[in-house]
Amino acid sequence: MVHVTPLGCSLPTPSSIYKSTTYSPQYKQQCPDRNMNSTQQNGHTSPHWEGNRSYMNDSDSSGSYRIPARALSITWGNDPRYWQWITLGEDETQFSEGAMLQQVNWIEVTGKINLLLFKKRVTTTYMIHYIVKFQVDAFGWHSAPIKFKVRVNGKEVFCHSMILESYRVKPDVWQELPGGEFSVPNSITGGNVEFGMFEVESDWWKGSMVLAGIKISPKTP
Repeated sequence: MVHVTPLGCSLPTPSSIYKSTTYSPQYKQQCPDRNMNSTQQNGHTSPHWEGNRSYMNDSDSSGSYRIPARALSITWGNDPRYWQWITLGEDETQFSEGAMLQQVNWIEVTGKINLLLFKKRVTTTYMIHYIVKFQVDAFGWHSAPIKFKVRVNGKEVFCHSMILESYRVKPDVWQELPGGEFSVPNSITGGNVEFGMFEVESDWWKGSMVLAGIKISPKTP
């Protein structure tokens, strides 16, 4: 099966493995090209962007972490027909670069962070927000709900779906999309928090959104 884009180009339907095993080790084993950015495998460049942890930043004075888009894995993120990397003004978002969604019907943005980074904090509950901006010509956000998930050491602790139309109607303004929350047990000895935003169940095309990154901050009482 082939999906045809509004611009007349086409791309293969992503494997159903995306829907069921996004976070599992088997996922990367069956889709090895997701482990590459612009490197090649069997002579072909991967169309997906694999998050580069070297872009990760230390926490600020409030105990918040900002994870830039480059540190996130983005399906079709290495194909400029669908996502493009752009320069941002750090005074606006505290991010120097962002991923601009041109158009896509299959959204999958995921990331993870080491739990031990939060172990010595007084706060044990944290909130995740996606820092985004919808452009004036943004489209396709009024029908297909976007799903946000969070896992702690492989166990799902948050799953919520929402329509982003109320955010889209405020163009050219940086906004924070609530992406879930998680708690860090005092007894934690290791592991990761995994998080993601998805829309992989419809053929609805969406576009003209800029993703600067993700903010993880302590939850206030």
